[in-house]
Order: sequence, then structure tokens, then C-alpha cells
Amino acid sequence: MPRRGALPSVAEVSTVIPRSSILPLSAVAVIAAAALLIPWWGVSLSVQVTRRAMNAGLALPGTAYLSDVFLSLLAGGTVVALAVTLRGSPRRRILSIAAAGGVVIAYATSEMVKVALMQARPCTRWTALTACDATGYSFPSNHSVLAMGAVWVIAVAVHRAWATWTAVAAALIVLSGRLFEGAHYLHDVAAGTLLGLAVPALLTAIAVAATREPRSAGVSPASALSRSPRGPDPARDARPRE
Repeated sequence: MPRRGALPSVAEVSTVIPRSSILPLSAVAVIAAAALLIPWWGVSLSVQVTRRAMNAGLALPGTAYLSDVFLSLLAGGTVVALAVTLRGSPRRRILSIAAAGGVVIAYATSEMVKVALMQARPCTRWTALTACDATGYSFPSNHSVLAMGAVWVIAVAVHRAWATWTAVAAALIVLSGRLFEGAHYLHDVAAGTLLGLAVPALLTAIAVAATREPRSAGVSPASALSRSPRGPDPARDARPRE
């Protein structure tokens, strides 16, 4: 019997988020991890992708508003998703609140890392689409943390695959917009993505373990009945006694 305090298995997590929702979340996490870990010979992959994205952003109309508009949509979707859980089961409310709390912690962690590393934004090196905030730091991307954190909260609260897929699509636009604007490098966005998913997922897993229904110890009633010692057989005891 699993202990009540142990972290949940994959099967238990799939009851919190549908299996069809795990696919897009896993795909985004794998791509983000690859962008951070895979070496790129000759020139930095992050620098190469960022520079090309910035050049594309200069030619695309309305690109400067992409990230903020879709991040606002994700924020609104998160509020609606949390409101939906008010009509759900108490356990669903606890899991959703834990996920939302994870977003707050992830954002605070991102801010601390920014101050510790003080990486300059790419717009300080190349011409950017919008005015460059040279006083702000680049690594990791707070927009990415909030966008992917919102995706996780929506996935937990709504528990519908279509909602998760829609939120992932909106988050990818937010991430791309930060590259187009020249506000972040690719590795900034990748790190923010992983941070925005990992911390809420960890708090959700802890909440799942804390609210797990305890299982009764021992043998099930059916097996206990089948294994119970047999009493005297009346047919066999029908012999006359001397």
C-alpha cells in the first residue's frame, strides 16, 4: 500500500490532468530543455535564433503587442478556470490553488535569478522592435514563467484537453513575441518555460499526495471471504455418533 505522503505516480497525475493534455505540456518541456542543453557548434543556438527572430519582428506588423495581449488572455483564462473550480469538488479546488501558488513561487524565483545573474537583454546588442528596457535583466523570461504557469493552472482546474491545447497555443505566441521584440534570448524563454511548468507541477504533485484517499490495509473483503476457514460440513457430519 502506497504511503499517504509519497509523491503520486504517473497514473495518479493523469487523474489530475488528462493524458491528452500531458502530450502538449511534455512536448513544450522537451523542446525547452533541448534549447538549453543541446550544444550548437560554431555559434550559439540561442544567439542565432534570437537574432533572426528580432529581424523577423521588425518586418511583422503588430508584433510588439503579441506577448502582452496573449498573456492577458491567459491571465483571464486562469481566473475563469479557478472560478470554475469553485463549483467542483473540494479536492479539485485544493489542487488548483496549489498550482496557482506554484506560479507565484516560480515568478518570485525568476525575479531572484534575474537579480543574481544580471544578464543584459538582446536589444542592448541589436536593433529591436520596441524601446529597449536596458535597466531590466533578461534571464529568465518572466513572461514565459507566467504564460506556462497559466497553462498548468488551466490544465489542472478545467481538466479538459481542448482547454490545455488552447492555452499552450496562446503561451507559444507569448514566448515567440518576446523573441520578436528582442526582450529575451532563446535560452531566457526556455528557462522561463521550464520554471513556469516545474514549480506548479511540483506543488500540484504534493497536493495530490496530501489529498490522496487512504486505502484500507489488509485483504479485500472478497478475498478475505474466499480465504476464510471453512466451518464443519453438515453433509459430512451426518454420521451417527457412538
